[in-house]
Amino acid sequence: MEISEEIIALAKIGETLKRIVRSGWTIAGLQNLRLESVGDHSFGTILISLLISKTLLDEGEQVDLDRVVALAAVHDIPESVTSDIPRIAGEYGGNLLRESKRKTEKKVIKQISKECKSFEEWLRSLWESFENEMSLEVRIVLGSDIIDMLVHANALEVSGVSPAILDRFFVNSHLSVRKLELKIIEKIFWYLYGEHTRSAEKLGIELVPIGEK
Repeated sequence: MEISEEIIALAKIGETLKRIVRSGWTIAGLQNLRLESVGDHSFGTILISLLISKTLLDEGEQVDLDRVVALAAVHDIPESVTSDIPRIAGEYGGNLLRESKRKTEKKVIKQISKECKSFEEWLRSLWESFENEMSLEVRIVLGSDIIDMLVHANALEVSGVSPAILDRFFVNSHLSVRKLELKIIEKIFWYLYGEHTRSAEKLGIELVPIGEK
């Protein structure tokens, strides 16, 4: 393929992601709403990654902004083939499911890369870095991925979804956020969690605080 055809092929993969629903919301029982797509989520992750990177740069941290944006933009590409596998499936499936998911996504990104020779090494290297590294740039994107999910959860609460239904999205994210060891991510997490608990209080819903679970 010519490079213009390869760009179109990759753009069509991005178009596919706009049509794949994020299944965690469906499992939570929210299928009657206009559900978020993987493409929607990817945009949110890119934007949040940019904002967090800019904050860290302003604080004197050495952040490769171009790499952050590239990682955030491609990290969900395999889901154009595998669809979205929710976090709860990984909790039940354990290491066996997570390893199978990783191997499957690796095959997908390898196949996509081979079909787009101009981007082959770059795409595969980016995705493998996201899967295998814990560099600052990767941690920013991992954290932004979680934060975007929780921002969406807050938005769903504002639209009328019960905080009781969405509580597990916050609870299940807490440990992952802590492992990233990024203060700005933790600060944003607790701010969003505060909005979540206040939404519950307004409705008279009692939630078990994260520290007590």
